[in-house]
Amino acid sequence: MTRRALRIRGMPGRVEAALEDMRHAMICTVEHDGEVVTAVEADFRRYSLQLCPGASVPLKQIVGLPLSTSTAAFFANGRARQNCTHMLDLAWLAMRHADRGEAECLYEVAVPDSLSGPMRGTLHRNGELVQDWIVQDSIIVSPSSLSGQPLYGGFTRWLTAAANLPDLVVEECLILHKGFFMTGARQFAIPEGELADDYKRAVAGACYGYSPERIDEATGMTGMARDFSHAPEKLLRFE
Repeated sequence: MTRRALRIRGMPGRVEAALEDMRHAMICTVEHDGEVVTAVEADFRRYSLQLCPGASVPLKQIVGLPLSTSTAAFFANGRARQNCTHMLDLAWLAMRHADRGEAECLYEVAVPDSLSGPMRGTLHRNGELVQDWIVQDSIIVSPSSLSGQPLYGGFTRWLTAAANLPDLVVEECLILHKGFFMTGARQFAIPEGELADDYKRAVAGACYGYSPERIDEATGMTGMARDFSHAPEKLLRFE
């Protein structure tokens, strides 16, 4: 089972957003003055490439952004490809959480493995089921509000520009969508050491570490894989 947990904690002038799944463990801390981002810190605990922590540099470009920046504007102009996708997602969540005060939110994603046929994925927020999807051949079948939408090739753009869904539902959908994205990572071993040429061609341009100008320098990290299928309670312990 693909499992992923995200914890977002609000504090005065500060939000900490943490993530852990089978391939990643990281924390993003956003400081703010109630209006704009004043500082951001990226803490990489587990990651795929030795280059990944370098993504803390482009992440600093969000300093000065208004906390009210829309999701569409935040991810515009290829920002995700210039950054670590997962750390950037945490920064986005932290900014959204800033006006929720000292609240804490725990999101839990679960998508059972499936060799064929439909896949079901769920998202719980603070223990409550908030999203329950059925996906067939990479197309969302249910719920009806998302039916017919492809998982890949424009889902985020559609969700933020045309779906006309409540803001919190958009947040939930983007989190579960990334959980489905991670299911592919369970279908092959995490590359360790030198990357094969065909692998480089497949992932080139996907994010900071796989950018064309860096990919030839990239090497896979060792000892980073975890399987939380039967141990969801270990998520966010960063062991």
